[in-house]
Amino acid sequence: MFKKILIANRGEIAVRVIRACHEMGIAAVVVYSEVDRTALHVRKADEAYPIGAPAASESYLNIPKILDVAKRSGADAIHPGYGFLSENAKFAQACADAGVKFIGPMPAAMGAMGSKTRARQAMEKAGVPYVPGTSSGLESFAEAEKVAAKIGYPVMLKAAAGGGGKGMRLVHASEQLKFVFGVSAQRGGTFLRRQRSLHRKGHRQSEAHRDADPRR
Repeated sequence: MFKKILIANRGEIAVRVIRACHEMGIAAVVVYSEVDRTALHVRKADEAYPIGAPAASESYLNIPKILDVAKRSGADAIHPGYGFLSENAKFAQACADAGVKFIGPMPAAMGAMGSKTRARQAMEKAGVPYVPGTSSGLESFAEAEKVAAKIGYPVMLKAAAGGGGKGMRLVHASEQLKFVFGVSAQRGGTFLRRQRSLHRKGHRQSEAHRDADPRR
């Protein structure tokens, strides 16, 4: 059991983690930017440390500053909350290198799942069923046209750099593909994903939970 956890986040997210820590008898440490000095999470925590200017890049996204606070406060672990550094594999690895437990996925797992194309490739390797489509980026319209014809319309064109549905376009016929390809490329670069569209289906999202034991 951890004795002290540093929460690398702010606002309601940090407050909820603080509450959970206190319910478990764990001391909660928080960080805050200049604009958050009187924020609720600062007042609720057992310890609070300033880490810089209001800009997230100077505070909540500044890995060296957060790790410095972890060292000075004697925190056993860092809870990233969500957003900010919670899905940053480099941060998770930096925590491991500093000897501080990162409460979240291992760096390798985060790196594999952080990219849509790498995640799909990992699924293929593991034999997980998936919707027909490509497992690497499409670098040209000609390639997109060829793959779409092979899979069959309608298809979904997705910017590899998009997230939360951003850069996702439904293409019903070949006549629409060139325009939609150009729009998606502007959002996510030239590397795109394509997969067959499923009609009249609700949004489905799955999460996998596990402990840190690599044998499980």
